[in-house]
Amino acid sequence: MSVKTIEQLLKPHSIAVIGASNQPNRPGNAVMRNLLQGQYDGPIMPVTPHYKSVNGVLAYRSIDELPMVPDLAIICTRATRVPAIILQLGRKGTRNAIVIASGLDNLYTAQGTNLQEQMLAIAKEWGVRILGPDSLGIIVPSLGLNASYAHTNALPGKIAVVSQSSAVCVTLLDWSKRRRIGFSYFISLGEGVDVDFDEMIDFLGRDPNTSAILLYIDAIFDGRAFMSSARAASFNKPILVIKAGTWSESALVTSRLQPEQIGEDAVYDAAFRRAGMLRVGDLRELLAAVETLANGKPIYSEQLVILANGNGPCAMAVDALLERGGRLAKLDDAVVQQLQKIIHTGGRPSNPINVLGDASPDTYRKVLDVLLQSNSIDNVLIMQAPSALTPGEIFAEAVIDVYHSHRGKKPNLFANWMGEDAAQEARLRFAAAGIASFRTPEGAVGAFMHMVQYRRNQKLLSETPESISDKVPYQPAYAQQLIELALSEDRAQLSSGEALELLSAYGIACAGAEKNSTNFSSTPHKLRVQVQTDPVFGPVILLGEAASHWTMRKSAVVALPPLNMALARYMVIQALAEGKIRERESYAAFDLPALCLLLTQVSQIVIDHPRLDSLVLNPVLVAGAQVQVVEASVKLRLDNRLAALAIRPYPKELEETCVLRDGQEIIVRPIKPEDELSLQEFDNSQTKEDRYKRYFADLPQFSHEQMARLAQIDYARDMAFVAVVRDNVPMESVPVEKILGVVRVQTDPDNLQAEFAMAVRSELKGIGLGARLLEKMIAYCRIQSTKELIGVTMLENAGMVNLARKLGFHVRFNRDEGLVDMKLDLQSA
Repeated sequence: MSVKTIEQLLKPHSIAVIGASNQPNRPGNAVMRNLLQGQYDGPIMPVTPHYKSVNGVLAYRSIDELPMVPDLAIICTRATRVPAIILQLGRKGTRNAIVIASGLDNLYTAQGTNLQEQMLAIAKEWGVRILGPDSLGIIVPSLGLNASYAHTNALPGKIAVVSQSSAVCVTLLDWSKRRRIGFSYFISLGEGVDVDFDEMIDFLGRDPNTSAILLYIDAIFDGRAFMSSARAASFNKPILVIKAGTWSESALVTSRLQPEQIGEDAVYDAAFRRAGMLRVGDLRELLAAVETLANGKPIYSEQLVILANGNGPCAMAVDALLERGGRLAKLDDAVVQQLQKIIHTGGRPSNPINVLGDASPDTYRKVLDVLLQSNSIDNVLIMQAPSALTPGEIFAEAVIDVYHSHRGKKPNLFANWMGEDAAQEARLRFAAAGIASFRTPEGAVGAFMHMVQYRRNQKLLSETPESISDKVPYQPAYAQQLIELALSEDRAQLSSGEALELLSAYGIACAGAEKNSTNFSSTPHKLRVQVQTDPVFGPVILLGEAASHWTMRKSAVVALPPLNMALARYMVIQALAEGKIRERESYAAFDLPALCLLLTQVSQIVIDHPRLDSLVLNPVLVAGAQVQVVEASVKLRLDNRLAALAIRPYPKELEETCVLRDGQEIIVRPIKPEDELSLQEFDNSQTKEDRYKRYFADLPQFSHEQMARLAQIDYARDMAFVAVVRDNVPMESVPVEKILGVVRVQTDPDNLQAEFAMAVRSELKGIGLGARLLEKMIAYCRIQSTKELIGVTMLENAGMVNLARKLGFHVRFNRDEGLVDMKLDLQSA
């Protein structure tokens, strides 16, 4: 991935239009027209042998005749010419191209070479990045750049759109103009054969002008790259997704992949949840979500106040809210008493508030003012059915005026002016005022619940998992022997006995085929746990009830490994909520920790054995804390086409034990999500002086969410090592690990430079702990082929400066700023 390349693609200083045309019905004409009608201030160079000028701009007969090397070329020719044009652009020195034409994957040269493969091979040889084929182009409103053949332009804003569908792009553009919703970037990926979602998400996740990202996805081609970029970006800003191909039949229509390469929709759903993204169901929900992102604020509670001029609108909104798992806010008694003085007899001063059909704009103004003055309300949906007494826009102006004039805490405000013609002008005024408005109660509530679900997803990502007891058996070497025996005999499946032995090696209780539920003190539930390989996201774990007719879509919930106890708990809760597993009155209750432990054990089996192709535990008998597998099936891959996990698991191979100068034995290992509490204790133990040297400021103690983010890293792109000692506390099933020091790096997406930060316990300096941690990180960065390692410390931190010099860093003192810059060339001998 390369953020620098994407930045040049999206912010070009010069543009060539290959195949520019004066014929109105050609893409080459539309692209030129859009470029010229914008405020783009770079050179625009049409290339065509058919015209001396295009739209009044001097044209060049060939790419070779261009007076300068364009940063970006937009190729508007027929598909058969594209590979040759990419070659010419590569020789010229252009490094970015947008391909408008489609169908290259279905075209062949006379020698039988596929044109798309030929184009990609040439592009790779000459270092040309390609957006497309079948791309509508790009629009960057802040630059006045419309490098597309869309029928309209985009307004400037803070939402970025990345879509594989040109039709969805133009639909969003058309809709957004009337709603006065703007965008930071509008990007049509097309088929995404080169530049794909992962690189775009990486760029947009770091872009300060983008506050939210909207994705329309037909298919993902690299599950791990997508998950890595999405998980990183969703920590900073909301990412909303609409995924086509919910059913296999429609997936075949929208995807250019072969049937066996198309992933299951349930797996996509699991991937989006794991990345902290929010999936919307259809285009209507997507438009509502855009409205909310453009005009809303982050929500801090999940309770909603509803205000309307009739019982019918109130009831519809409440039904929609409760059906989606939302909650009505309870108004303070003082607020209800104030509202009683304003609302006429027959109305309702409690939530949902009914001001009656004859309410005036002044009534709306007074009621909303009371709600705003309470400072205890976070979210308000205000509704109005058409009135014969006063036009809807007058009500809207009253709401806008009181909302914008309020100086205190402002809740999120959602407006639903019902009707069509009577509400149109009001909606325009809400749009101009930056207040999200919707046509229906269901749409408004749905938009609110999208924000609620996003908040829940973010809380899930920051949940601290429980540690698993060391007393649980863990014998991966023995399990590997069973697999190697089968492979040596060219067997793709373990015997039933071998499968149960493999499970036992991980501490999973196996009853055996001859045993049954009579071992249990009460009637057990019969569940099914399964591992199968998805063509996009690799191995996934399924949980459902044992049944004769069992499908992923109807019978199970899905999760991506690796799983810890918190993620396993979320999976079980999801299965219960969706009815995929059920608590029954005559059966023993589920013991959540026991079932979660089973799922984490299965996850560890997946991590340890990449040859595993599928694993089925069916049935699994569960009664309280008793969990037993009756039968198991294990299938292996005999070839070398092993499926990688979409999320890189904990790199246990990087753990090592070492001895410090004082004779103390420590473990240096990558940080884990379970380390959050220990990390908090470590940070609290630092002296005020050491914290100031570490953070360059007097910072308050970190919150749970901040600490969770430091402990939960993506091992595919970040790394942090902790030095720990074990403290076996009596009565504790899990040994308590005390963190002595930590070093972490943040690497740029191009892997050119990594910046390190390090801290050790204030009382443990001078015994080689800092040196051991930094040496570990230097070795790791070298293995990752990072070019250089940099760091910054304060002038008075002499110990850090001396250590850096000892380890080969070039040290530069910046006395004006009171800082020391440290740089190490990792590629030198």
